[in-house]
Amino acid sequence: MIGLVGHNGAGKSTLMRVISGAIKPVSGAVLLDGEPKTLGSPIDALDAGIATVYQELSLLPNLTVSQNAFLGHERSRGGLLSKDQMRERTRALTTEFGLDVDPDAKVGSYPVATRQLLEIAIATHRNARFLLLDEPTTSLEGAQVDRFLEIVKSLSSRGIGIILVDHKLEELYAVASRVVALVDGEVRIDANVSEVSRQDVITAIAGEDALELIGRQARVPQQAVESTRPVTVAVERLRTGALSDVTLRAHEGRVLGIYGLVGSGRTELLRTLVGLDPIKSGTVTLFEKPFAPRGPHDAMKAGVVYVTEERKVDGIVPQLDSSINALLPVLRRAYRWGRLDRSRLKGIAAEYMDQLKVKGNRSGPIERLSGGNQQKVLLARALAQNPKVLLLDEPTKGVDLGVKADIHHMVRRLAHDNGLTVIVVSSEEEEICEVSDDVLVMSNGTADGTLLNPDSLTPASLRHAAWDAA
Repeated sequence: MIGLVGHNGAGKSTLMRVISGAIKPVSGAVLLDGEPKTLGSPIDALDAGIATVYQELSLLPNLTVSQNAFLGHERSRGGLLSKDQMRERTRALTTEFGLDVDPDAKVGSYPVATRQLLEIAIATHRNARFLLLDEPTTSLEGAQVDRFLEIVKSLSSRGIGIILVDHKLEELYAVASRVVALVDGEVRIDANVSEVSRQDVITAIAGEDALELIGRQARVPQQAVESTRPVTVAVERLRTGALSDVTLRAHEGRVLGIYGLVGSGRTELLRTLVGLDPIKSGTVTLFEKPFAPRGPHDAMKAGVVYVTEERKVDGIVPQLDSSINALLPVLRRAYRWGRLDRSRLKGIAAEYMDQLKVKGNRSGPIERLSGGNQQKVLLARALAQNPKVLLLDEPTKGVDLGVKADIHHMVRRLAHDNGLTVIVVSSEEEEICEVSDDVLVMSNGTADGTLLNPDSLTPASLRHAAWDAA
């Protein structure tokens, strides 16, 4: 079993997609049983015995467990589906994996953790010789992780070749026989786990320039000087379904950058602050008053506005034009005498979109704009809500360098000139170092509130801090 590790953007998922047939390599070859193998599609990979479980679950929630298990290769007899046979085989499979599920229940009725284990069970059911697992424990907790590790070891002992992408080194070292570390798309380490220490892996991932930094700073980046600006958002020992213990302070007129590895809880923290995820314990205060919004509308009324990471999933409305997309939460501002005034709508929306230099045909469906201009429209929507606290989740994801520079300039201007509190979540170390006034590192759903000074950070040292915490 190979444990594959690397920093955000190192190429882990891309490599998995090449092996699984989802991406064609530009050069080189994939060898199977020592012979070059052309994998033109995921179907080719499955036919060759290569099954993949990605971070994003692929089971169809509206189908039953049994239907998902046999999707594409249903059992039949005499032209009729052998439902009883498929049901019994599914029950045996899920029992083998310790899953208490009903073969006739819809997959969507089960929690994410159960669906994650179902993905793995179904992948092995399809005569997989090789199993590729991309960050499979991000949605698992405690005993579920232990159970998963037992299953992986059992599969490996049965002769199934496994590549496990996992940033939690304690998990990787518990099951893997080899460790491969990728850095910027290249292999930095390829060795038996008994021959390389966890610290060696962290140092390789952090980069060579981190070695000097470790010597100068004793491997811990300098703590930021406490800001004298008022605290706008205070989180104390926060716990939710995904967060176990988060403390932080965000200040007026400053940009707080939050960095962490996959599964660290970055996005979940922002979702909690706008009422999308419920709080189990701990406290959140906004302007020194208790804050517990029941949803984004409550948060908006209090001055807290959120821009999602996935603009195509829960951001834009593709068929509507840019003006409507920009003003969706505040369309009432464009009403006159009880009706939507199109001219007024375009005029108000233009004020915000002009600030962000939105280019392209604003009158056509927003889906026809480039990704960068779609992102700018979402940021215009945030500004239209007159925020006091702005929460940005991966604000430059999928945009070009020019748009990224525009967004960074806007973020710092909103904080430093307009006095907003801006919290930016990003998986890019360079972005965190560039745009932030204070930096918080999250790991496994926790953060102790320690703020780091971006002036003392490099991408390598920030990467090192995150891996060390993990």
